This record gives sequence, structure tokens and C-alpha cells, in this order.
Amino acid sequence: MRLCLLCCALLLSACGADKIVVAPIPHNVPADLLQGCAGYTGPVPQDEGQLSDALVAEMRGRHCANGKLAAIGEILNGTGAR
Repeated sequence: MRLCLLCCALLLSACGADKIVVAPIPHNVPADLLQGCAGYTGPVPQDEGQLSDALVAEMRGRHCANGKLAAIGEILNGTGAR
């Protein structure tokens, strides 16, 4: 009997209206957030001073990229000021 009820429910649901298409609302992400952040782009460091400069430049580039990702996340998730 349960199988009969399941079959009837499936048959009745197949006779319904067409599927409803839901289009997502496009988000306005500023173009500057989509640009890459420069890390260290120089030659291979040869001494400790050059290595520390390269590490600082790489850290700044990563912080820039993480800040942009956080801003894009706020825009897409709807958190934060609008």
C-alpha cells in the first residue's frame, strides 16, 4: 500500500507546472578589488638584508590580498555597511 501511495505522489507531482528559475542578483564588486597584489618580484636574495626585504614585501602582498578577499566576502555575503 505504501508503494502505491509513493507512486501516486510521484505521478501527481509530474503533472505540475514548469520549474521556477531563480536568477541570483549580481553583486557589484569594485574593479580595484579584482586586481592582483604584488608580492616580492625582485631577483633571488643573496644576503640577509635582501632576504628580509623580500620577506617584508611578500608579507605586505599577502596582507593586501587577504584584505581584498575579506572585502569581497563582505560584499558577497551581505555583511558590513552598504
